[in-house]
Amino acid sequence: MSFCTKKTVAKAGSGLRGATGGSGGSALASSDPEYNEQEQRFRNLERRAMRLLQETKDYRGSIAGMTTAQRALATNLTAFLLDVQRPQDYQAAYRQAATHIDQTSQPQFDQAFLYAVLEPMAKYCGFLPEFNKAIKKRKGLHDDLEKARKALAKATAAASAAAGGGDVLAVERAEMDVQYAEQAYNTLNSALIREIPKLINSRVYVVDPCFEAFVKSQLQFFNDSLQQMDSVTRYVPQQEGQGANDDRILNERVEGVMSQVRALSICTLNI
Repeated sequence: MSFCTKKTVAKAGSGLRGATGGSGGSALASSDPEYNEQEQRFRNLERRAMRLLQETKDYRGSIAGMTTAQRALATNLTAFLLDVQRPQDYQAAYRQAATHIDQTSQPQFDQAFLYAVLEPMAKYCGFLPEFNKAIKKRKGLHDDLEKARKALAKATAAASAAAGGGDVLAVERAEMDVQYAEQAYNTLNSALIREIPKLINSRVYVVDPCFEAFVKSQLQFFNDSLQQMDSVTRYVPQQEGQGANDDRILNERVEGVMSQVRALSICTLNI
């Protein structure tokens, strides 16, 4: 028995919340330990899958936000030094590199990431609401079965207490209702026990290619970004030494300029 249907990317999150009423659902208190174990496994999968999907969306947004902020910084850097008479070639180079990354590299990364990483993850998570619906329906069938059993017990007791055996037809109808309720409940219960492990195992075949595509798209994006930034480095003054020495020399240059600023008369008025 299969109760999975395809869901769109946009409905992956909202459909899940709607099926669970926002609380994630709770395990049906029953005497079926096999089912209870599988539902608990499903809840763990559900929680982790939705968290992974959200983090995937957040990462996509962070890359777009970073390139947009970088381009804005480059634009304002140029504006900040617009009236400086001494030409600043690094401004134009950095602005060109940041613009290329934001307008070319990032959209290429975003397209690959959306197609090969985010959409497959969202489609996988889109199946989770279907299982939630089945779990909710199982609970309803369980309640129906309990009601049918109580009705049968009541009909049997009434027939036993009545003279001449009571209403035999009422007992037979109640027995048929119990049989029907048991069949419906057991069919769905067995399907859940059988298909939840399949859903859990299938995550590997979704995550593995997604992760491979994620690494490749990252590598392409950062390599392209590195090539663009390499074009800026030739305008950066070369310093002797490496690592800590470079930092020390740069700090000394900045501190020298700040000392000149602090020496301005307006800075010593203590207003």
